[in-house]
Amino acid sequence: MINISILEEMFDGDKEILRQLFELYLEEHSTLSDTINDQYKNNKLPELFRTFHTLYGALSNLCEEDILPLIKAIETNVKNHEKPDQQSIDSVITQLAKIRQQIIDYLND
Repeated sequence: MINISILEEMFDGDKEILRQLFELYLEEHSTLSDTINDQYKNNKLPELFRTFHTLYGALSNLCEEDILPLIKAIETNVKNHEKPDQQSIDSVITQLAKIRQQIIDYLND
């Protein structure tokens, strides 16, 4: 999950900046789970690498604390032309849904 306290501290409590960041994340990553599933099922490892590399950067910038190690492990596997296991992909997708909900809840407060 995203450590919102750290983000708020980074931006001196400016909630408008956080709202803009979160809205941008939702806009840019609205179909990410579908993209990951498609790339994984169709063995598109170079594309999957780019997706996970970008995702790692985006979630790092949002102070996500839980799935970054798994995302990095998948990114490394794919970079080495090793297909990750389905369970790892499913775990990331599940966590992405939780992060999405966390952001939506923040935006609705």
